[in-house]
Amino acid sequence: MVMEAPLSRPGRVVAATAVTTSAPVAPIEIPWTRIDMDLYEVARDGYIVGYVEVVGSVFVALGGTRYDRAVEVAQHLTFHAAVDAVLRRSA
Repeated sequence: MVMEAPLSRPGRVVAATAVTTSAPVAPIEIPWTRIDMDLYEVARDGYIVGYVEVVGSVFVALGGTRYDRAVEVAQHLTFHAAVDAVLRRSA
């Protein structure tokens, strides 16, 4: 499974609002970036905190700033649950 990442790094998307709304729009941070076919980098506040690797139908959450030294944190059936596991570990 491939999740398409935004082209910019560290990845910010502005939430859409109604035309009649006058409140300022808060940016929503996208915490992951696709770096390989089955590998995603997860960042918090601009710093790498882990990775999500796609292995078959399982998403493996890896915690650590370097991929070659990252430690498996959890395995999930959904991509977003794996990203959440990496972000919770970094907190």
